[in-house]
Amino acid sequence: MVSGPLEGLVVVDLTRFVAGSYATSLLAALGADVVKIEPPGGDPYRRQGTEWVNGESVLFMSLNAGKRSVALEFRTPTGREMLERLIARAHFFVENARPGSLARHGLDWSALHERYPALIMGSISGYGDVGPEAEKGGFDLVLQAESGLMSITGSPESGPVKVGAPLLDVGAGLACALGLVAAHVERLSTGRGRLVSTSLLEFALAGLGTVAAAYLASGQVPGLLGTHSPTFAPYGGFRTADGWIVMAGAGSEELWRRACEVLGVDGLVDDERFSDNGLRVAHRDELTAALEAVLVLQPSAHWLGVLADAGVPAAEVRDIRQVLAGDQVAALGSVEHLQHVRAGDSVAVAPPLRIDRAPLGYGKAAPVLGADTAAVLGELGLSEHEIADLVLEGTAVTA
Repeated sequence: MVSGPLEGLVVVDLTRFVAGSYATSLLAALGADVVKIEPPGGDPYRRQGTEWVNGESVLFMSLNAGKRSVALEFRTPTGREMLERLIARAHFFVENARPGSLARHGLDWSALHERYPALIMGSISGYGDVGPEAEKGGFDLVLQAESGLMSITGSPESGPVKVGAPLLDVGAGLACALGLVAAHVERLSTGRGRLVSTSLLEFALAGLGTVAAAYLASGQVPGLLGTHSPTFAPYGGFRTADGWIVMAGAGSEELWRRACEVLGVDGLVDDERFSDNGLRVAHRDELTAALEAVLVLQPSAHWLGVLADAGVPAAEVRDIRQVLAGDQVAALGSVEHLQHVRAGDSVAVAPPLRIDRAPLGYGKAAPVLGADTAAVLGELGLSEHEIADLVLEGTAVTA
């Protein structure tokens, strides 16, 4: 593991759910001291998910490794004072509440920037912090539908299909972390903080960038594309005798001819429907049917060998077990084993970047609720007796 380039910087983390929690977990992996503020009952994800280890939610642990937990009811006068003191010594403040909802607590950008001009604030929402839909709440599923992503994902038989993982949440978290680091670089010369805001909708639009550009140029609304590309053909998933492969046989006309040759469908090259890439895209369903009529005659391993020998990019559609057990994932250090105080061995997927070719890990497992309340409040100058009083009155919780 590498030393974190953000070491020495403090993040007050008021996030929950996936997008915000992922953004701050990246800052933790980069070396920042991320202080996660949780209500006395804990982050909602501590009680949600499908997998549990010794009573600990795998969902929560996967999103909060590397952080410290302070269980604090900041909506009480005393709790609010403690949060204010934490923010006063922080470099970043990150939240993913509905736009405007923190204003009643004086935690909106305008109020914070006036009190702490050097503070950088990160904000993630469903639809963005401006515009007629800014105040709407947004979940990954909802934004996959409303952004247009689901309108091109799936087939006529399946109907619109949600991407299986919360990619908009993760992408918005990545975008926020990038903006926060950029704002910090600027602050080194100006001394002033910035508001960095992003949303699931904006990341979805970025992901749809090439598709949207094609629509804006042609006016043609793309339909359900299944596993295929709206821009190239053949470029997608194909059924074989024992499973599925993907084949990128459209990088050039030479590649297309080579693919046809090794698959034994040379006649398709001279077919007027497929004489160039644009026509192949227009007749994509017919092309897919013609290729699959051959591909289903042999197992995936056979075709992967044939295509590899011809230099045609292709791959088997792997399941999660195969991927995580793969040599390449191991070489990248993408799976990190951490020791959780209750769950024991805790596995986290490492951040999607390395520095000097070394994995960027979290270093420690997600904290139990209130694990660091006493330590962090002590850093603010509170005595053991004062911390005990906060616990007694229900404002704070210690592990």
